[in-house]
Amino acid sequence: MASVLHFLELRSFFNTLEIGHPFSVTIDKLTGIWHCTPRYAKLIVRKLCEEGWIEWQAGRGRGNTSMLTFLIASTDVLLAEVKLRMEQGDVKEAMELMNRFGSPTSKDQFMDWLSEGMGFSTQDKANTVHDTLRFPVYRKIVTLDPALVYYHFDAHLAGQLFNTLVTYDHETKTIHPCIAHSWETSPDQCEWTFHLRKNVLFHHGRELTAQDVIFSLDRLRLHPERFEASWMVQDIAQLEAINPKTVRIRLKEPNHLFLRLLTTVPTSIVPEDIVRQGEPSFAQKPVGTGPFQLARFKEDLCVLEAFPAHFLGRPQLDRVEVLTFPELESGRIKEPDWTSVIVSHGVTTRAEALREAVVNGSAEWCNLETFFSCCNILVFNQWKNGPHSHPKFRLALDHLIDREQMIADLGGDRIYPATGFRPFNPATEKSRRKTVPLQHAEIMTLIADSGYRGEVLRLVATAYHEPDALWIKERCLRFGINLEVEVRDQAEFATRDGLPEHDCQLFGNVFSNDEISELEMYIQKNYFLPAFDEPLAKEISKVTTSIFREPSEVARRSLLAHAETRILNHRAVLYLVQKKSQTSFHKSVRGVTINSSGWLDFHKIWFHPHKSDGTSP
Repeated sequence: MASVLHFLELRSFFNTLEIGHPFSVTIDKLTGIWHCTPRYAKLIVRKLCEEGWIEWQAGRGRGNTSMLTFLIASTDVLLAEVKLRMEQGDVKEAMELMNRFGSPTSKDQFMDWLSEGMGFSTQDKANTVHDTLRFPVYRKIVTLDPALVYYHFDAHLAGQLFNTLVTYDHETKTIHPCIAHSWETSPDQCEWTFHLRKNVLFHHGRELTAQDVIFSLDRLRLHPERFEASWMVQDIAQLEAINPKTVRIRLKEPNHLFLRLLTTVPTSIVPEDIVRQGEPSFAQKPVGTGPFQLARFKEDLCVLEAFPAHFLGRPQLDRVEVLTFPELESGRIKEPDWTSVIVSHGVTTRAEALREAVVNGSAEWCNLETFFSCCNILVFNQWKNGPHSHPKFRLALDHLIDREQMIADLGGDRIYPATGFRPFNPATEKSRRKTVPLQHAEIMTLIADSGYRGEVLRLVATAYHEPDALWIKERCLRFGINLEVEVRDQAEFATRDGLPEHDCQLFGNVFSNDEISELEMYIQKNYFLPAFDEPLAKEISKVTTSIFREPSEVARRSLLAHAETRILNHRAVLYLVQKKSQTSFHKSVRGVTINSSGWLDFHKIWFHPHKSDGTSP
């Protein structure tokens, strides 16, 4: 690596000189390029000559010029090095090297090579077929500790590494066994008994016991200051191990969503012995019971490998490689063939490339589409006083943000103006609130009536949401509102105390048409809760408490709709645009199942060996 860097620095300095044409240079000049001593510069020259990259004719006498000839194009050396680094899993170093020294042409060549390596690949290893799925994501993985997950992709990966007591089928809306093979409840539904499967192994080889279940749920329940999802187990009064394979849970009062809550990623069962060794290290090197185990986890690469001893059977896919790229690289990978197997919510260039790949793939491609499943939301911080505290100011912002114009200007996968975070449905859209647009003068009157006097309004967002935030900033400026956009690391959004000084926050919510995901938005402190003033917070709290006590799903849905309407009318949050996610897969890919977050379930995927024989799945 050192020789490569020295050669690229040298070639970058003399970038106008042709290959094969000698030119004069002094050792003193080289020391300035490499920032080293004359002696070390001579050692570097000797090494580059041994590599066959340059030719050197030393000048006679102290201070005399020597003759240097470049023998190879820097592009060849650069591409060879970044490819090697990628194959070694050093994604960040490879990208930094390419960004520093790569020309537009060499970057295109590298991205073409990189794109060809994405998707499914099959290799014969020791007379065994080995299937790998490799794909890029454009945001870093914050944590794989299931109790701490905040972002959907983090939760998706954690769901591959861990299991819960029971699982939920979103299609049939039914609860199924998982770690617990059966369960029963008392007539008043305040006592639940779970019977655990035998021989459920953690990835480090130890068998799961009832004590691990108690530890996992108590860890979440007893530390609400650390775990934002602790509300999910707030009704638990006591946990008891009847024997190593039986757990009894007593509730404070009936909770008709209790079983459903036990299917969520935060309630995953973790090994007590490993977690007690250190929670920070557990978040980076998690050990679970899931169908995949963690093989490697660093800033730019996450590798999962099939867990052969999984109690529900070994996955057919052997290995999953998740490559993390900087935000600015999201438009560079061309998404050919196999990369189109997966698409993350909200990555504009991926969505566009995906549609192109589907068209070019013709009949060999199949589509699964989640229609308007993600909504961009502007959330005001009512825990801080400011112009946004006035309802007329929020009303003015609601009207000056022209959603149709935002979609026209920014394009991508922004599809439809949002009137709530529920997915757009033409059949029900007519019943939603229709806002009559206000004229410019009317909006200015609202701003004046709110008492706004030119104060700076601080908006925070991740790099992914920066284009939307800057669009809003420019729009506000037209109406005399000073909006300051600050891009922060996505990890800071995962806790309630991470962004205490902001006035408003821009983020996206993937809505899975599920009661739990909606309750999470209303109850969890790192979602909507800061947007509620005291009266609204009390009202929403009363509604959500009633939902847990309500046995009828129809009645619960009605209560949730009421909560959404109150938040909508209060303009505690502004719903901006709905987004579309589309997943395409080749006909040779079997078992394609999209989960509630819009991701493929890795453990259900397998790759047909005769992908080109034209046979139907």
